Amino acid sequence: MKKRVFQKTLFPYVIDASSLINIERNKKMIQLRKHKGEILMPEKVAEEVNQPNTPLSRFIDSYPQVITQFHDNEEEEYLRVRSQVGIDDGEAAAIAIAFKRKLPLVIEDKKGKAKAENHGIQTFDWKYFLREEKSG
Repeated sequence: MKKRVFQKTLFPYVIDASSLINIERNKKMIQLRKHKGEILMPEKVAEEVNQPNTPLSRFIDSYPQVITQFHDNEEEEYLRVRSQVGIDDGEAAAIAIAFKRKLPLVIEDKKGKAKAENHGIQTFDWKYFLREEKSG
């Protein structure tokens, strides 16, 4: 009988480029792969971090299912958040998706984190996300 593999958490995390870049720089890609079933990476974030021949590009190539597009009215929220000073495309996409889907956000950027928290989004830094104990 084939063993079933279940996602470890029912509530995925949206992840921003700032966290992914820190994970890559700190050589924590193995730990990120262990959490691949728990993250949603907005397309705009994937575009930011998908540089040729990097650990992040190999991660994206190996696990395209982590990339998510906008649903319903998320693009409208993205445009609203993006219009604010200091928020880039990837951060705005991550905040919009986390807000509309009511998911926590893994983010490092201080302005982006403050904006997310002002929207009532629970935020985590990458170190906490990778070591966080999850019940399953």
